[in-house]
Amino acid sequence: MRRTPPPPDSLRRNRDFQLLCTGQGLSLLGSGASAIALPLLVLQATGSALHVGLVEAVWTGSLALACLPAGPLADRFDRRTVLLVCEAGRAVASTALAAAVLAGFTSLPVLLAAGAVLGFLTAPFNAALLPLVREVVPESKLATALAVNQVRGQAAYLLGPVVGGALFSAGASWPFWLDSASYTTSTCCLLALRVRPGAPGGAREGWWSSFTSGLRFLWRQRLLRRLTLVASAQNFAFDGVYLAIVVTSARQGASALSVGMITAASAAGAMTGVVLAPLAGRRLSPSRLLLLTGVVCAALVGAMALAPEAATLAVLLSGCALAVAVSGSVMTLARLLHTPAGLQGRVNSAIGLMFMATPPLGAALAGVLLEELPGPAVFLLFAGLLAGLAVVSPGEGTFRGTESEEAGPSDGAEAGSYEGVEAGLRDAREASDPPAARGR
Repeated sequence: MRRTPPPPDSLRRNRDFQLLCTGQGLSLLGSGASAIALPLLVLQATGSALHVGLVEAVWTGSLALACLPAGPLADRFDRRTVLLVCEAGRAVASTALAAAVLAGFTSLPVLLAAGAVLGFLTAPFNAALLPLVREVVPESKLATALAVNQVRGQAAYLLGPVVGGALFSAGASWPFWLDSASYTTSTCCLLALRVRPGAPGGAREGWWSSFTSGLRFLWRQRLLRRLTLVASAQNFAFDGVYLAIVVTSARQGASALSVGMITAASAAGAMTGVVLAPLAGRRLSPSRLLLLTGVVCAALVGAMALAPEAATLAVLLSGCALAVAVSGSVMTLARLLHTPAGLQGRVNSAIGLMFMATPPLGAALAGVLLEELPGPAVFLLFAGLLAGLAVVSPGEGTFRGTESEEAGPSDGAEAGSYEGVEAGLRDAREASDPPAARGR
């Protein structure tokens, strides 16, 4: 039962929403800075692309392993408390990592251990964040709140790599100190929240059953299953492409700041994609949008093989990020439309598990390939994979639900997925337009 008054209709006057956005934006800024510094640190310490791939795989893999227990935690306990514990823990872990780097303890086991701890704390945080947003924002403003959150997040990822690259040039530990400070500030924002949602209501499942209920629901929903499988395979490819870009640029003598600018270009493209997604959804059906963005990504990654210079890679990566952000809007809306409130945490974690399980493999594969093949050959291999995934993306028949769903009454799924996703895209478009534009 809600223990706080209904949230205000205006997001600008919604104190709790603004605190969540501010804290999460700063947290993502620090994460973006440390994310670009990590592969540079490993390359500096070991000079091995294989070790870079291994560290990236362990950091991401620990996050994937934590996804299954993260969902039940988010659906069983007070979500504000879950966020507080995770964010405070990440602040402590990132502080310890920054101190280790400053002291010169940058051995492979130290980096792997830090990644495992941060990954296990990040998964419950991600599972509880979106449900808490639903607690502090009225349903009529939810689509706008999600768009605002995405834009702020992409802005943080835009600045984070640039700041991280510049700080790394000044001192290897500085990006990790920034990450520590951002987690600490986010913890303070969570402490200041007025909302006290309490533990989610409803019947309690056993722990083992609750671990797998999100996966079971996801598997029974044909549309969500197909979208998740294709997106997971794309994540495998994109993580490999990103690592290939970082290693290729570093081997060409690019500075840490230049590598950060390449990653920032990706965030700029993603931010543009978030803004354009409602317009694209209004003009194209979801199936055509997925096919088009998939083909565009494959073509852009293939072009990286022809011109592997750092500046060109930045432009091409930005285009890929734009296309992924547009296609991601279909996935997000489908998830919101077809997941009941009581299963949000578990389904989010199930999807997170699928999304996070494949990137470590992509990074590890890229590291192995880069030891044996030139960068252009690696880009071509991943471009071929992306082209195949574009071909098998969900078609109109899947969106229209030509095959019956097997969801039971407790799943609370809505029917008419194709129309529902299209309507959601139109609603997002209307929410993003100013009143004068809608009047025309």
